[in-house]
Amino acid sequence: MTDDFAEELDPPQQQRHESSQLDTLRDAGFDGDFEIRGDELVLSGHGPVDPRQVHVDLQYRFEGASDPDDESVVLGLHDPVSGARGVLISAYGPAASGAEADVLAVLAANPSCNPT
Repeated sequence: MTDDFAEELDPPQQQRHESSQLDTLRDAGFDGDFEIRGDELVLSGHGPVDPRQVHVDLQYRFEGASDPDDESVVLGLHDPVSGARGVLISAYGPAASGAEADVLAVLAANPSCNPT
């Protein structure tokens, strides 16, 4: 991924919130939906995927306006096995459940994880 592509997807700070980032990722071709179910990363319509093989192409982190511990992350993911590209929205930091924290840690440990 080039820096020019990342700059196209990165709106000014005052425009950054989950819904605008989700729209930006959808427009960039991240049209699938990933979710964390139990302790698994699941691609809607396809079933569980191995988070050790999934690439994090883009990430956006957010803090709650009134509570900085209310954190979330929006990830643009790519599953090289199926070729699917999609979005994962998850709690992050202290707000994350144990399962969310575990899956996010596995995604971050992937050597192909190179988010912008």
